[in-house]
Formats: sequence, structure tokens, C-alpha cells
Amino acid sequence: MVSAIFSQTYDLVGLVMDSERGEPVAGVEIRTLEGQKLGVSQSTGRFEVTVNNRRIHILFRRQGYKDLEVDLGELPNLIDVEITMESAVQELGEVTTYASQHGHDPTQAQSIEELESMQGMRMDLNDHLRQMHGVAGMNEFTGDISVHGSRTRDVTHYLGRSRIPSLRHLDFGFPGNQSVLNPRLLKSVTLSDNPAKGPVNQGNASALVYDLRDGDPEAIHGDLILGSTNWEGNLNGYWGGRTLLGSFRYLDPNALGALGRQFFTTPKDARLRQGGQPCNSANPCQQLTDPFQFTTGDLFLGTFLRDTSGAFRRHSLVVVDDNYRIDQDVGATQQQVTPQTLVKGFQGAWLYSYEAVQSSASGEWEWGLSMLSRDNDDSYSDTLPPKLQSEAALYWPWYVDGPAGSSTHNLLGDGSRKELQSIFSLQWSPTTKVFGAQMGYGLELEYFRQERVVLDLSTGGNSNAEMRRDLAQADLLYRLRWKTADRGSWDASLGAVLGNDAPFRGDDGGLLMPLPLASLRYAYPLAKEHQVFGEVAMRQSLGLEPEGFNRVAAKPTSSAEFKFGGDGAFGGAFQYAWSGYTRWYRDPALPTPEAFWNYAEVHSSDFAYVDGGNATAHWLPSHHAGLGINASVIQGDYHLRSGGFLPWESNRTLDLSSNLRVLPRSDSLLSFILTYGINNGAPLYEYRGLWNSATGSSTGTRAVYSSSNFPELSRQRMDVRINLDLKSHWRPLESMRFFFEADNLFADYDGTWAGWLGGTNQRRRGWTRTDVAGDLQPVVTRGLGFFIMFGLEGKLKI
Repeated sequence: MVSAIFSQTYDLVGLVMDSERGEPVAGVEIRTLEGQKLGVSQSTGRFEVTVNNRRIHILFRRQGYKDLEVDLGELPNLIDVEITMESAVQELGEVTTYASQHGHDPTQAQSIEELESMQGMRMDLNDHLRQMHGVAGMNEFTGDISVHGSRTRDVTHYLGRSRIPSLRHLDFGFPGNQSVLNPRLLKSVTLSDNPAKGPVNQGNASALVYDLRDGDPEAIHGDLILGSTNWEGNLNGYWGGRTLLGSFRYLDPNALGALGRQFFTTPKDARLRQGGQPCNSANPCQQLTDPFQFTTGDLFLGTFLRDTSGAFRRHSLVVVDDNYRIDQDVGATQQQVTPQTLVKGFQGAWLYSYEAVQSSASGEWEWGLSMLSRDNDDSYSDTLPPKLQSEAALYWPWYVDGPAGSSTHNLLGDGSRKELQSIFSLQWSPTTKVFGAQMGYGLELEYFRQERVVLDLSTGGNSNAEMRRDLAQADLLYRLRWKTADRGSWDASLGAVLGNDAPFRGDDGGLLMPLPLASLRYAYPLAKEHQVFGEVAMRQSLGLEPEGFNRVAAKPTSSAEFKFGGDGAFGGAFQYAWSGYTRWYRDPALPTPEAFWNYAEVHSSDFAYVDGGNATAHWLPSHHAGLGINASVIQGDYHLRSGGFLPWESNRTLDLSSNLRVLPRSDSLLSFILTYGINNGAPLYEYRGLWNSATGSSTGTRAVYSSSNFPELSRQRMDVRINLDLKSHWRPLESMRFFFEADNLFADYDGTWAGWLGGTNQRRRGWTRTDVAGDLQPVVTRGLGFFIMFGLEGKLKI
């Protein structure tokens, strides 16, 4: 404190915390009572400001919290000060909180309470993500997600400071599917779109950052959910300054089987409408007794420790176990039952993540480590009835034969995949400045190993082919940030991606050419609550992709983009964001079919481009009502080296998600939530050239085309949810929630006007089928039918 004595200034260092949840509060403005701005709290809640009077009053202010005035003269010391701020959000019957936005900037963290306030708690995290600005291109029940028009594979996911894969359970388009990250465990989600901020590796898109909840020092909280589709238990405790988190989930196969029958299988009576025998008492109709067989669940365990300086350490463990099999009755008559396995497989995975932050007078260190082990197998079959080998002339010759005397099951794709991924990330943010800019350094090291076992079509499918490959990758980034109160802010970054293809496993590898990273973004405040921005960036992604006939290899992809937009608020009740962009890709990989075998790709793309726009609006006039709308338009093409174009996989004529919530009672115990979504113009691909009819053999090649029968798919959906929240006076039960949800209300209505409400949906299944030429084509069904879910949720407090 020598410098403080001679200069008559004093350093105030501490942490801003939420008084109710015990969580750090970022973005708190620290001012004098005369209005002079002293500083802002960091993402960890930590702040460090300088004052020239030991006994002045200063003001802590943030939207969504009550202003807090602090007399420094009453503080025993000015180091390790803990400031607690009370939420300004109105309590709803002491049961549920209708959270207001903490900021209109769409790049800031959005709490799960904010996302839930529009549509209620959902068991799938993707239902919350589709409300976020820039997010679109999501296919229902899968892990597909696009941000500002990116390919669905380009979005990176982070659990705190550690990058993780987008793990999902039954990720082949199964209704009722859910992410392995339980939304109830999360505090917030951040769409980190600016390369000069957030995680180091954002690939060719953006990063979605998930932050876990902290513990309550005053109590142990728990949830027990017994629903028609989901059984779940969660615990959030606090012991010795450390948060303890635990969660398990189990999907009920009976209810989800009923849901899947409306999506996957074609009803036999519809398929046999022109050739089946009618059902009567003499010839009763028969059906499969158990067409859906699966077990799936996940387990989460975590600990979290934070001190008053803002430093913290977090350990997280996720375990996943999935097994599934789906059969369809392909009998020739209503009285005949012939099971055909459409898809079967398993997934076993575990993920360990460690993240830490260490603050000091010279700056802040952030680092993270994650390790993923994943073992999964999927097989896909056509919907044709299986044939005995004695009936070889009756079935197509490219299907793989079974053992002697058995039947062929019209196998389209079968392969196992084992993956091991380890990532270490490090960031350093010193307090010193360069040319008046706050600077930072970032490093991320990744090792990825993959093993594939697939049927080798070059031998007629009578043997397996093994493909082994690994990849070492390093991302380096240097960042600069300038910010002034009246002239806006500049963010810049410069770096590179380095790679080594097959350092230990695989042939013909070696060092890859360094790929440059660069970005420049300027944001200008139009008024107190409104701003506009412009950004140019060069991004890179590196991953293992199929290459040639019998191998996978590292595939670098470069992209350049220009983006502009703005955001703001009117009176706090209405908040908006808008943006437009254009992107260009160099040598992008073409879409790969779900039923992947070791085919060599005939077509390839030398470049691709995509344009689009996004608009988001939230209107929260009071705790009794709320309206949210998120809309996107995406249009792009792959340019093929052989000439022609292929539609961009994330194309959408209109991607709209809207939510309306009404809380009619003053005590807010009863809520009605109406959700509507529309997704038009999604492209559908087929894969040709797999079979040579003249020679009666496999060509070992394929080429991607737009589907001839269904070049585009559209779907609409309207859901309604009713929540009844009841306060309990008996401990440990704190509250109860009864929920009722009816999905796709108009799915079974044939009226023309109901097409925009979900009555004429066509939707792709999670696999493809083969035509008479041996080519893979998409299977299209009418889609998800009307479905009802209900359940009971109990919240415990000890």
C-alpha cells in the first residue's frame, strides 16, 4: 500500500455476490454518488477500483438488482470485501421466479431462469438454446445446431472453461431425446460469438458456454421428478465453502416407445392400404408386442469451491449409458407379424472436466482440462422384409448376407466407433495495458483419437475394415480490447491453429500448415440502452473426416465472415437484438450420411457461401405475462468442383421459435405456456453411385445430391403446457409442481389451414434407405403425431 499512501489513493478489491443464490454477479457498475464510473465487476464477480477518499460513499448498480450504497468509512479494510446485492425481481408466490433480462446484449450470459420464464422447464437443453439470438437450423430430437448460419458440426460447447462435445443420448432423431447436460444443473448459457472474447477455440461458428449452479450456504436443495417420460433427481448442497452437485436421469421406455411409434415406424394399415387384407373377427389384426427396446440414462457429480478473491476450482463428471433397438412390422398382411430391425446400437461414455481461475494483483489465470471416452455403435436397415438366402433372387444383391441358412436384414450401415479426446486450455489476462488496451493470451491443446470398424464393401461386405486415426491440435490467440464510455469499444484478436495429423495412429500423416485466426469488432452506443456493431473475422476448424475409400484424415476448413447488428431495450420491458451476416468457406466437407460405410466421395466442394439474418424480441411487461420471438433466415450453397451447387445444410426459409406465457393468478400458482415453432426450407440429401447394376457389384463410391422427391422439408409445431405450483408447509418438501404438456396439437388435423400449425409435417428420420439402384436415399415420414406428457415435480429444501 506504499503507492496508495504517497498518491492519497486507495485500492478497493472484492467480490460481488447475489444475496439469495450466493452466486457471483458480473457487470456491476461501481460509481461515486456524483456519477463518476470507477469500474465494473468481472465475470467471476471480482472487482478492483481506485478511490481518492477513504470515507466516500460508492454505488453498486446493475439491472435486475437493487442499487447498493456502501460507506467505505465503515469497512474495517478495503481488501477482500464481499458485496451482496439483492435481486429486484418480483417473487411469484414464493414458488417460481419470473426473471427479467439482466442485460439486452445477446452475447451476455442468459440465466436458465430467464430462458425458462418463456416456456417452462424442459428436459432437453436444446429447447432452451433455440430461444437464443443467432441460434437456428436445429433438427428436432438431435444434436444439430447452427449459429449464424454455420454448419451444424461447427458449434463448439464449453462446460465453464473446458470444451466438451455436444453429447446427446439417442442421437439418431429419437423423440424424447435429451442432452446429457441437465438444464436444472445449469446457472446460465452464454452464446460467445466474438472471437476476441470467450473461449479460445470457437471453430467456424460460435461457442455455447454452460455455467453450473453454485450451492446455497443456507440450505440443501433438491428436485425429484416423476414424469410420464423422465425420472429425475437432483441435489445441490454446500459444505465447508464447497458446492456439491448430483443428478441422475432415466428415460421411461414405455412412454417414449408410444411417442416413437408416431415418428419412426409406418403403421401397417397405412402401408398395406392397397394390398392388405381387412381385419375382422375371423382374421384379427396382429402387431408387434415390444417394438421399442431401450434403456438410457445419465449421472452427474460435481464439486465447486470459490474464495473471496474470485478464485475457484470445479470438478465435473458425466456418465452416459444408452442401449436401443427399434423394430417395425413389415408383414405382408394385417394378420402377419414380421419384425424388421430398423436401428439398434449403444453408447457408453464418460466425461471428466476440471476448470479453475486464479486472480492476483498482476492479472487473472484461467485453465481447464477435460477428458472424454466414448464407445458407440449404430446399425441401420431398410424397411423391406428380410429374405432367406434361398430367396436370393427376390431381394436386392447389395445387401450383406447373413450366416448360412439365415436371412438377410437389408443392412444399410453398420459401424462401431471409439473416441478418446483430451483438451487443456489456458488463458492469461494481465492487468497491464498495451496502447490503452486490455490484453489477453489464450492457448488450447487437444488430442483426439478415433477408431472406426465398418463393413468393407470392396470385399462384398464379407469382412470388416478398420480405420484408426489421431489428431493433435493447438490454438493460439492474442487479444486486445479498447473501451470508452462514449465512443464505443474495439475488440481485436490474432492467432493461429496448428495441427499434426496422425502423430501416433494412422498413415500418411504429418504436420499441417498453420491456419490464421483474426477478428476485428467495433460496437458503438447509439443511446444509453441501444448499440450497433460490425465485425469481420477469419475462423478455422480442424477435425477428422472421411477421406478416400478406406480412411479418415484431418480436414482443415477456413471461413471468413462479415457481421453487423444491434441490440437494445425500451423501458426495460421490451428488449431486442438483430443481426445480418455473410460467410465464405474454403474446401468445406460435404454432408455425410448417417449410414456411413467406407465409400470414397466422388463430389467435393471448393468453396461455399451463406447469407442470413436474425431477429429476437422479448416483451416482459410484468410477472403476469411474457412474449419471446426468435427468428432466422439462412440461405447458402456448396459449390462443387465438378460444377453445380448443393444446398447449404443449415438452410432455412424461416426458422421461428415463439413463446407466450400467461400467469393469470396474482399468487402465480397457475401458468399457461403456448409454444409455436416453424422450420421451413431445410434441405434433404441423397447419396448416389453406390451400386453398378451392369456389373452387379459395389462401386465403392458415392456422390451427394439434393433429394429428387423431397428437396426441402418443412415442419410446424404447436405445444401447450400448464404448470400448477403449490407451496408446501411440510419440510423437507418445499414446493410441488404438476405439469401437463400436449405436443403438436394439430398433427392429426387434415384441414388445409392447419398446415402452418403442424397438420402437414414431413420430417426426416435419422437414417437413409436404398433404392433399386443401390443408392442411399432419405426416408421421409409424416413426422411426430399428437403426444401428451405429464408429471409431478417435488422440490426439497433441507
